[in-house]
Amino acid sequence: MYEKKITNLARKNYYLTPEQKQEIRDYVIAHPDIPQVKIAEHFGVSRTVVYNIYSAPLKREHYERKISDLLNSLNKAADTIFKLQNEILKLKRK
Repeated sequence: MYEKKITNLARKNYYLTPEQKQEIRDYVIAHPDIPQVKIAEHFGVSRTVVYNIYSAPLKREHYERKISDLLNSLNKAADTIFKLQNEILKLKRK
């Protein structure tokens, strides 16, 4: 069913504080059956704002993933260095 797009939002300023963003994120998680359009109306923002807040990873999750990726790269580099050192030792023994 087609619903008319709401163009007269009460809130024109989309600069939200981190607390407001967390409140919207918590609300979306707590009410997965409510459409994002209805949640946007409730908070006075656009549906895109609700989607971006919900889909964007938390900074901590982002940094934990980044740290994990960097540690994996570090371990691969250490393995490569160890293999190359072993090859150098083998060549010196010959």
